[in-house]
Amino acid sequence: MKPFDTGMPIVLVVDDTPANLGLVVECLESNNLRVAVARDGAEALRRAELVQPDLILLDVMMPGLDGFETCQKLKAMETTRDIPVIFMTSLTRTDDKIKGFRAGAVDYITKPLQVEEVAARVNTHLKLRALQKLQEQQNIRLQKEVETREQAEEALIEVINGVRNVSNAIAHDLRTPLTELRSRLEMLTLTLRRQGNDQCLTELEVALTDVDRVINIFNALLRLAEIDAGVRRSGFMPSDLEAIVSDAVEFYQPVAELRPITLSLRTSGDLMAISDPLLLAQAIGNLIDNALKFAREGGEVSVVAARRGDMIAISVADDGPGILDEEKSKVTERFYRGDASRGTPGVGLGLALVKAVAALHRGSLDFADNHPGLIATLTVSCHL
Repeated sequence: MKPFDTGMPIVLVVDDTPANLGLVVECLESNNLRVAVARDGAEALRRAELVQPDLILLDVMMPGLDGFETCQKLKAMETTRDIPVIFMTSLTRTDDKIKGFRAGAVDYITKPLQVEEVAARVNTHLKLRALQKLQEQQNIRLQKEVETREQAEEALIEVINGVRNVSNAIAHDLRTPLTELRSRLEMLTLTLRRQGNDQCLTELEVALTDVDRVINIFNALLRLAEIDAGVRRSGFMPSDLEAIVSDAVEFYQPVAELRPITLSLRTSGDLMAISDPLLLAQAIGNLIDNALKFAREGGEVSVVAARRGDMIAISVADDGPGILDEEKSKVTERFYRGDASRGTPGVGLGLALVKAVAALHRGSLDFADNHPGLIATLTVSCHL
């Protein structure tokens, strides 16, 4: 806040001629403006720094420091450089006006002064100055909001990373004892099968299935952790995606035939890419597995792999219930289970893994309606 601030704009008038000074002061005061005066350039510099006016009316032809020099010094000082300056002068040559603008002036008023012109130009530049100050204040507030949001985002990322690290550590530490537990259950199953104990054997097989499900969850979490950390990039190599997709379709053919569902494949173009073939096989398998889960009985699941410029797109389409538009952005979140998937096996990591694999390959995972059903498209870059 400037000294003696009452909320009214203040104009500093600088002129060595008393008649001009009196005329301008009377004009400004009649327009409800506060006025400060100075009679030469040196006094103008002191007054401007002390009063911090909203506008300066500055005579050009003055003894000592002339208007051009005074304006240059005002623009060189930190505290006064943003105050707009209007020259009052009888100089009308273009060169003189250009010199004034180069010194930092925003406008000219030609002498002899006309009261209406002085009032009009002063009011115009005071409004511009007020708008400039408002913009500066808004920029400051916006900058503070941006800084606050950045700090909050950094804190959130740190929390998320902390949670992921904990979950990854738990998955890593528990996978070994779970694997050992599964081995013991398998040995016990073999023993009971030799003894003919069918009742206990059935219960053990259910327990084995449950253990396998938990191990698969931990394996998925650890694969996601490796992708997040960039560790999996070491597995990149030239790969034939046509062979990877064909193998995945062939692997799921028996599952499709059981329902029965028609599972088809169509490929086109050069499908060679620098990729992690194991991760891509897992991702493509997850998409096909999902499609088979939701396709209608006796329906169709089609897989299409095609080259699109420097990208390769693998689309898996089914004729099931599809995904609601409001859920399409959520289904790739870890552990998210939509309403349509409540009655199907899984824990909500399949599509999260596919999205992570796509990101690792500089691609994307996108969903579109198939009318009926869903088209899930995994896009990967051919070159990294």
